[in-house]
Amino acid sequence: MALSFEACVSILKEHLSADESSRGVVYAADTPISAGQRLRFGRVAFEVTWSAHLAFVDREPLANWAHSCRYVLINRETGELVSHEARLPPFHTGANLQWRVAYKAEGVPDNALLAVP
Repeated sequence: MALSFEACVSILKEHLSADESSRGVVYAADTPISAGQRLRFGRVAFEVTWSAHLAFVDREPLANWAHSCRYVLINRETGELVSHEARLPPFHTGANLQWRVAYKAEGVPDNALLAVP
C-alpha cells in the first residue's frame, strides 16, 4: 500500500537539516509523480525512478533568487528520499504541478510564501 501524502511529508520533515527546520519553507506537489517521468526545474533535471511525492525545500524564503534550495522525491512505497540540489524555485516552470505549503519555520512571515498554504 502506498504511503499517503501526509506520511511522506512527515518523513521529509524528519530529514530536514537544522537550518532548514529553523528558517525554511517546504512546498509539496499535491499529486504523486509517476515512475519514469522526467522533471526539469531550471538547470536541474532528474528522472523519477519510482512513484513518489515531490517536495521543494526553500532554505532562504526571505531572500531573492537564486539561492540554495533542493527538490526531494519521497518513495511512496518505502519512504526513501532522494534530494537534488538547486538554485531556483519550481513555481513558474510550466511543469503543471499544484504546490502547497507542507512546512513553514516559525519565524517565516506568511507574505514570504510562494504558494498558497
